[in-house]
Amino acid sequence: MAEIPARLPFEERLRLWHGEIWHTARGRIIRDIVYAIDTGLVTTVSFLAGISISLVEKERVIAASLIQVASGTLAIFFGSYISTKAQKHFFENQIERERREIEEKPEKERQEIRQVMSEFGFTGEEQEMAVRRITADKECWLRFMVQEEIGISPGMIDNPVEIGFVSAFSFLVGALPALLPFFLLASVKTALAVSALTVFLFLFSLGVFKARITKIRWLYSGLETLFFGLLSSGSGFLMGRMINLYFLRN
Repeated sequence: MAEIPARLPFEERLRLWHGEIWHTARGRIIRDIVYAIDTGLVTTVSFLAGISISLVEKERVIAASLIQVASGTLAIFFGSYISTKAQKHFFENQIERERREIEEKPEKERQEIRQVMSEFGFTGEEQEMAVRRITADKECWLRFMVQEEIGISPGMIDNPVEIGFVSAFSFLVGALPALLPFFLLASVKTALAVSALTVFLFLFSLGVFKARITKIRWLYSGLETLFFGLLSSGSGFLMGRMINLYFLRN
């Protein structure tokens, strides 16, 4: 294996070492993808099951569902954007605070390096050597303190717009399998049954896909994702039926 330059960014070195972006901090994006797809599947099929009780005309079911999917996509986009932006600002503020401390309290920061090295088992002489090497370059010093003291690596600072679009697209990917049967089948009841079956298969497939990245057993991952998806869908459908019965009685 060719030698990887130490000056490369940490995330790039991880990718070259392991050959996959999932081994880097960017692998966290699988969380956003799985969450948004699962949300799209579960909310759409629950919504379809709920409105199919009162809206027997297929065109009305489709129209109402398209509105729900569109509003859900926008909600996922802006929710992911705002939360990611807040996290980004927090991380950047922590890094800037660390930069100020290096300038204003260098001896305190050197002592923190010694503490970190001590926890790794370095002797006093080795700790002093590490301190000299690390503090010789202020950018290297900052990277070390940010990663070892406050636990932030460069790849953890996500782009809010990117995460927003990834989450919104994933929500759409999840919503479409639930909605597609209503475009293809004439009967609302038949379309709902096919939609539910499609969602169950998609949930299991999502779990299998997740297992390829998380490296856990594919059957366990598939069944786990299916179980929690069914639990969410069933709960949403049950609440919808209860509300519908309440209004029918009144």
